[in-house]
Amino acid sequence: MKSKIRVYGKSQSRTALGIINAYLKLYPDATLFDLRRAFPKSLNPKSFTEHLIVPEKETKGQEKQFFEREDELIVLKTGERLALVEVWSKDDFDAICEHAKQYGIEVAEFEGTKPFEKGSFELEYLNDFVPPGKNPVPPRKYPPVPEVHEEKKRRFGWWWWLILLLLLLLLLLFCWKKCCPGNKCSTSTVPPIENKSVPVENKDTTPVISVDSVKEVKAKPDSLFRDLGDSLLLLLPGGKEWKIWKGGSEYKLFTFLNSADAKVDPDKTKGWIVLDRVRFKTGDAILTSEAEKQLKNIAMIMSFFPNSRIKMGGHADNTGSDAINIKLSTARAKVAADKLISFGVDAGRVSYEGYSYQYPVCPENNTTACRAANRRVDVKVTQK
Repeated sequence: MKSKIRVYGKSQSRTALGIINAYLKLYPDATLFDLRRAFPKSLNPKSFTEHLIVPEKETKGQEKQFFEREDELIVLKTGERLALVEVWSKDDFDAICEHAKQYGIEVAEFEGTKPFEKGSFELEYLNDFVPPGKNPVPPRKYPPVPEVHEEKKRRFGWWWWLILLLLLLLLLLFCWKKCCPGNKCSTSTVPPIENKSVPVENKDTTPVISVDSVKEVKAKPDSLFRDLGDSLLLLLPGGKEWKIWKGGSEYKLFTFLNSADAKVDPDKTKGWIVLDRVRFKTGDAILTSEAEKQLKNIAMIMSFFPNSRIKMGGHADNTGSDAINIKLSTARAKVAADKLISFGVDAGRVSYEGYSYQYPVCPENNTTACRAANRRVDVKVTQK
């Protein structure tokens, strides 16, 4: 299909938000049902929700899992306010970009964007497309594209894009050989623990660093990172880097341990950090691949602070009896603690306890998404 709208996003998840808004420009009368049919959960299968787009009122108690700013909400023609789930892996992001093409929506490369004065994405109308009911819009302000004379456009033709594609492939080949000497890179989509880190710009796919490599670090934590504004960049041996996004669970744990002013709270109900990717299906205590990746990150952070001790707190939703949920939440806390130990954390530094459904992050416990948020594991620092 001929492209009608191009989306310029600041990051993967922000670009996904732009794609949904572009769809509404093409189909302004679309309903929530239409949006869910156009963008099914299969585009983001690891999301904790049954749908990628939900009414704003259903995000109460778990707003941090969704876009929550006023200018980030999706507003339908009827006035209904919707929120988009903010969990996107690289594979899922590529899938939604490819999926959007069938509606005439294309996505620009991140490198071609400029810092935003407001918001997180921008739309450009292509091929004389005008949104229904709108007057033609003036030419976009960025990203700047050099003026090309019509005669030159005809001369270059389609093969100009082929040259750009070849250059991009050569660049990817160069980067691949540089990062993978001897062509020994793993073909797995999720790098095993012994592999090098993979730089990722999406905050929901924090790269995993080998715990063994971190043990080589001799410097104090203060000399290992620098502030990038929206994230911290840890500098590791061998030129490796690890980006922790501000607001994420890893960032909260690292900054608490690294701060001389942060004190351990003796109150067992306070000081807990929700592990936003350690989630469970109803009735089980089996770790997902995303949960294991986050626990690898927690193990790595603990290696920076060898005197630290933590406690894993398991939680359940309100389905079933308290007796059953005590056992279930304890099993969830234990499996998380055991996984940390398997990643090299000394067993004496990790304790665990189950709390049934005493401390929900979504107190209503009345929707599928709400209960899914409550089936979790939290972490609390007990010694620095």
